[in-house]
Amino acid sequence: MKKNIYILFLLLFASIQASLAQRQVIDRVVATVGSGIILQSDVDMQYSQWLAQGNKPDENYKDGILEQLIVQKLLSQQAVIDSIDVTETEVDDNLNARLRHMSQQAGGQERLEKFLNRSLLQYKEEMRPSVFEQLKAQKMRQNIVSKIDVTPLEVKRYFEGLNKDSLPYFNTEVEIGEIVMMPKLTDAEKKEQREKIEGIRKQIVDGSDFGTMARIYSQDPGSAPYGGDLGFGTRDNYVKEFSAMAFKLKPGEISPIVESKYGFHIIQVLERRGEEVHTRHILMKINPGPAALERTKNKLDSIYKLVVDKKMDFYHAAT
Repeated sequence: MKKNIYILFLLLFASIQASLAQRQVIDRVVATVGSGIILQSDVDMQYSQWLAQGNKPDENYKDGILEQLIVQKLLSQQAVIDSIDVTETEVDDNLNARLRHMSQQAGGQERLEKFLNRSLLQYKEEMRPSVFEQLKAQKMRQNIVSKIDVTPLEVKRYFEGLNKDSLPYFNTEVEIGEIVMMPKLTDAEKKEQREKIEGIRKQIVDGSDFGTMARIYSQDPGSAPYGGDLGFGTRDNYVKEFSAMAFKLKPGEISPIVESKYGFHIIQVLERRGEEVHTRHILMKINPGPAALERTKNKLDSIYKLVVDKKMDFYHAAT
């Protein structure tokens, strides 16, 4: 009997150990820094944020994240010792700015939430401890740098004292300048392109489906496949011309043609939610034709000739 109880105890103990091992796979300590630890989930969260900003997947980037987190942990621990503090307002401001930028990169709040697989409110609270530590580390770094006072003479003596044979070899480098001129359309050329998007708007007003027209005609690669849907956004998420129009429209209303640095837009507001609007748009870029390209080329050729003939120096030609 005692033997059976002993065997049962061993089996239960083994089961508990196996269960604990499975939990450890979910999250594990990847680095210990002083009295603090860095978890795999900390690295993964930073990596998710990096991906949400439109970057391509790169597993090697995680090594760099871990390195940054180790330095950050060291600095934040020293900040505690030096009584350097961060306020909740500073954390909130930083988090709100990050989420605005991430929403813009993802094409709206809804798409970002879908990518993160959680609400922005939930993600914000998950990020709060990390951002708090980051801000502490930043303040500590600034505090250290502000106390460093290196004179030009000290720099000169340092480099003169180096063994030239031990210095790394750098390939030849050059400093370059360039003159860039973007083609400009004449009023007649711009009017011709505007008439095209006005024709698209007329079809929508006459009953054509906005989403279908966006998929066919919109030149915004990020939203065209989704029927022009940009999700929810605040005024800060868009260029001022777009925001000025979008926040005047009523749900369902079609805007007149709006011109921004990206081109011509047709905007429709689908829903309003507090300080946010859910919009979709059709974008037609203002593309220069052959005539505009030829005019620009001729202008650059004339500037080139002035510089080569020494009638104008490069600096003044560029400015």
